Amino acid sequence: MYRNERFQFSGKHYPYIINVFIPEQPVPNNGFSVLYILDGNAYGTLFSEMIKLQSRRSEKTGIEPMLLVSIEYEGGEPFHSNRVYDFTPPAAELELPARPDGSSWPEHGGAEKFMDFLEAELIPFIDKKYKTNQQKQTIFGHSLGGLFVLYTLFQRSRLFSHYFACSPSIWWNKQAILPYETNINDKYVKGLFIAAEPVENKQMYANGLAMYENLSEYNKDLKTAFFAPEGENHMSIVPAAFSRGMRFLMDKIQKESL
Repeated sequence: MYRNERFQFSGKHYPYIINVFIPEQPVPNNGFSVLYILDGNAYGTLFSEMIKLQSRRSEKTGIEPMLLVSIEYEGGEPFHSNRVYDFTPPAAELELPARPDGSSWPEHGGAEKFMDFLEAELIPFIDKKYKTNQQKQTIFGHSLGGLFVLYTLFQRSRLFSHYFACSPSIWWNKQAILPYETNINDKYVKGLFIAAEPVENKQMYANGLAMYENLSEYNKDLKTAFFAPEGENHMSIVPAAFSRGMRFLMDKIQKESL
């Protein structure tokens, strides 16, 4: 069983709703593992139900009880336009494709400020209020959220021990994230899981695979995996990859293949 607690943070740019799902069981000696979920409006409830179900028999499923921190925006839509600002790196110049509906892109380039919020406000709040395991702190992001996961890994890898980038939008601004792709020297980072749909939608698969290969080559001590489930698209890959990625990151799978 899990219980839910809900908080509001003012933020420097706009407010956030934080939904925390807490296992109703004795806290492990090292504290609960924590999963921070970007785009919580879309994925918070989904992931909480998946974790609740599988953690009942963790010895069989490989999914342990954990604290889930769903980062959400006000309003009922699953993907709020504010995510574009929060999840994209700053850039002096910007070149983006036209949007399918012909509308202009929302405000962008606020990833540094969003990282500030995570580091200075949200993570300390969660660690103070709940007993958490500092060696098992995962961040999950999909699409632009996956881009932010990678940007955080390259810029402030100390914030999390495990990184889960699902269909990361490496294409953003002509792959402007690539210059940040350097050796990950922070020994605090334990694992990286990248998933991408095996279809050429903005080259998600090709870009994700290349990123995985480069990081694996130059960071030998970092446990990495790349997962491309057949038959999945940009949205269906999320539930298809979630349990696989969490088992890998939580050391329940030692080796992954394409």
